[in-house]
This record gives sequence, C-alpha cells and structure tokens, in this order.
Amino acid sequence: MALPTKQEVQDLVKQLTEAANAYDDSASLAGHLARTDIIARAKDLQRALITADQTPAYHGLNMAELIAARTFIKIGALDAIPDTGTISLHGLSKATGAQESLLERDARILVATGFLLQPSATTLAYGHSKFSLVYRAGSPAGYFFLALYDQYLKHAYNFDDYLEAHGQVSAAREPDDPLHNPCTWNAKQDGVSVWQIMAQNPEKLDQFQKGLAGIDVAVPPVGHFDFSLLKNSDEENAAGIKELVDVGGGHGVVLSKILAAHPDLGARNTVLQERKDICALAAEHLPEGAVAMEHDFTKEQPVKGAKGYFFRMIMHDYSDAVASGILKQIVPAMNSQSRVLVCDMILPQKVGEADFAAAVMDHAVMTMGGKERTEEGFRKIFDAAGLELVKVWRAPGVPGGVVEGRLRAN
Repeated sequence: MALPTKQEVQDLVKQLTEAANAYDDSASLAGHLARTDIIARAKDLQRALITADQTPAYHGLNMAELIAARTFIKIGALDAIPDTGTISLHGLSKATGAQESLLERDARILVATGFLLQPSATTLAYGHSKFSLVYRAGSPAGYFFLALYDQYLKHAYNFDDYLEAHGQVSAAREPDDPLHNPCTWNAKQDGVSVWQIMAQNPEKLDQFQKGLAGIDVAVPPVGHFDFSLLKNSDEENAAGIKELVDVGGGHGVVLSKILAAHPDLGARNTVLQERKDICALAAEHLPEGAVAMEHDFTKEQPVKGAKGYFFRMIMHDYSDAVASGILKQIVPAMNSQSRVLVCDMILPQKVGEADFAAAVMDHAVMTMGGKERTEEGFRKIFDAAGLELVKVWRAPGVPGGVVEGRLRAN
C-alpha cells in the first residue's frame, strides 16, 4: 500500500492539532476522554506513515519489549535502578549479578520503546521512565503486568500449536471448557481447573490476585447499578428478605464497598457466598451483621427470594454454556422482585483506543475457557438461563458495568 499523500498527512496533523487544542489534564472523565482522543489521533498519523512491510519489525519490537521487561522484573533490575538519576551498566550488573552483555541487550530494547531512559547516546547508563517506575516490586501496575504475562501470554503464545494438537486448524473453536483449555494444556494438567493449577505455585497465585486488584478501575464495584433500589421495606425486613447476595464474593472487599457507598442498605440483609476456606477470611473483612455463607455457585442457590444476586467478575471466567448453567442455579430462588446483577466488562461492537483493554482481557480469559461479552453476548446467556436482560448499567469512562436480568415473563 502506497504512502499517504502530503495532503493526507497534513489532514491527519490537523486532526491531531485540533485534539491537542482540547487537551485537558484533569482527572475527570472529560480529561480522560480528551487525552484518549489525542492518543487515537497520534496513532492514526503513525499508522499512516509506517509502511506495510515494516509491520513484522514493529511486531518484533512489541515481543522483545515484553520479554525484556519481564526479564528485568525477574532479575531485580528495575528495583536496582534509582528513582531519579541513572545507574551505569556496570553498576546494574553488580547490583543484580546479571551479565553486562545480557543487561545491555535487554536495555537496548527497553530504551528503544521508551520504557527505560538512556540520557546519553555514548554512555551506557539507564534511568527510569514514568512507565518503568510503576513496574517495580510491589506496585499494582507491575502485578497486573505479571498476571497478564505469566497467566495469559505464557499460555497464549503457542495458541496455534494448541489448535493443531486438538485437530482444530481447519475448524478452529474458542476454548470453552474450564478443565481443558490452553492453560491446562500448557501445564500438562488437562482435567484440572486453572485455579487448582495456580494454587500449586502460591507465589504466582499471590501475584495474580494482586494484579487483578488493578482491574477495580476498569470494573468498579460501584458507580453503575443503583444498589439502593434493593433496599427493603419495613415489611420485607420483618419477613427476613435479603437485599443482596454477593455470589462468589471473595474476601468481602467488594460487598464492603457496596455497603459503604449505599449506607441505606442493611449489612444484616446481605450475604457473601464463597468456598469454605475463603469464607473464614471474608468474615474478618465484612461489616458487622453481614453473613459469610459456604456455597458452590454451580449448585442451586439456597437463599430464596433475595432482592439481588450479584456476580462480579465471575462470568468472564466461563464459556457461554457454563455461565448460563451458573445462572440457571439462581432462577429457582428468584421471585418477581429479584434481580440478577452481573458485573463484568461489556465489550463494544468495535473496539478503539478508549476500550481496547476490554478486548485484551477477553483474549486473556480465553486461555482458561472464559470470555468477556458484548451486550448481545450477555443477552444470549441470560436467555439460555430463562432470564430476561432488562437493563445495562454503565459506569462513565470505563468498560465495566452491570447487566441486570429478571425472570422471563411466561
């Protein structure tokens, strides 16, 4: 494909300039969207100027950056670089015990991408950029990168081999089995759940769980559905009706945030359901009055007639068939006032600069047999479970939201 004309380049520069004139450095949604628009326009210009035959080189640079960044984290090189100023190649080698030539080769890539700084073209000394600073040990962004690299990339890079091994090259299918998928195949443990495999390495499981904490920004627990709609009347309180059941609610952090944001709900009217071992930990975090109940969400829901059954970041771990099966376990417990509330990323029909992270997560959970969904995708699993999708509640500026379902009218 030919290079753009001078006029086409000038038009793209004009669009970028107009976006730059609307720059907003505030932390508001308007500021976020303004900056996203500038990035999108800049990428339009970049894509126009890169020739098609350069594509492999840029893909190669992306691959090399990921490997070099993961290596620098593993060997402690990022932590050895001072917060300000630089460290020499020799000093970095001495601090990490790594060979100078290995460090130089990895750093060369990281400097080329702007991940690290090399102030002088003639001196091998390196400093942090704003990007590498947030990948140091203990940082949420660093943990999120490790979760993506170790639990996604390492199981996805050979997806073509996975398809070949399963005889699917001429009829490829998305992984849809929680016990047989790229994660279990790469671990040579087909038939074992991904979570059981992760638990075999407590350190990596801990990294993964800490990394997922960063997704709170993309899939916030509150700010979309109005949980105050679940508030009981005096009569409902007297009847012992539960306002909210947090199914698979983890350590209770999310339920606590919901109750803090909606103090009109009563903690005594809420239930957190989890595995037995997690329930014991959750009890330490829950507000007084909230109940931690042992429950397997693949079994029938024991709390009958609750106002809301809440699933946050549960359905994206599972295929359509498994997810609709989980929802079917709720249906017998519901009445006409009950709502199923699924809190997950909601994919747009076309992904752009503002929401590409949701597509990344969709690819990541695919390796374990899960999927992120569009609104139509949620409608499909609701319908299969006997539920009607009645509303999608969105949080401004993020891909996460809540999909509300009710019993389907006969």
